[in-house]
Amino acid sequence: MDERVRRTVETYERVADTYADLHGDRDVVADIVERFVTAVDEASDTDADSPPRVLDVGCGPGWESAAFAEAGFDPVSFDLTLSFLDQTRERVPGATVVRGDMRALPFADDGFDGLWACASLLHVPEAEVPATLDDFERVLRDGGVVLVSLKRSDAPVDRDRESPYDADERHFERYDPETVTELFTDAGFTVRDVDAEGGWVAVCAVA
Repeated sequence: MDERVRRTVETYERVADTYADLHGDRDVVADIVERFVTAVDEASDTDADSPPRVLDVGCGPGWESAAFAEAGFDPVSFDLTLSFLDQTRERVPGATVVRGDMRALPFADDGFDGLWACASLLHVPEAEVPATLDDFERVLRDGGVVLVSLKRSDAPVDRDRESPYDADERHFERYDPETVTELFTDAGFTVRDVDAEGGWVAVCAVA
């Protein structure tokens, strides 16, 4: 495992409970959750016998997996941090929970109607992002929807602000909207929209 990824996972394992306490207010992502749910609903086969199947990549404590279940989707919660997956099992009893690395998704081709990656792809080293997005595209059916949120490269960074976690060794990458658009286009996606508000870049695209 890449050293940067290893340190990130070790940090999350150590601070999982504190992280869940600090970030439990999901109003901050309510708008993009709604965008994703609406896009998946619009792209899904209304005559299908089963609900839309969505992959929550880097699910963390399972907040959005719960939201997708409430929206009538069939969520698959995916993370490399065992402590987060334990929290997800408690929060979303009906969800399928899978441990793994987003750089090599252990799923069949064309298996999902939607893929959500909120503040998770940003932990992948930049050189490995194109291949990771290729894998995102692979597991989505034609017309499937992806929504990814990343830190903006031009957002102010408070270097003096102390981390709320002891020995915080997480790795982050930052992106501008143009670079994100190019990365998704190169991976075979059609970009629907890019929102660069409040220090984040959120891209919604179609496979």
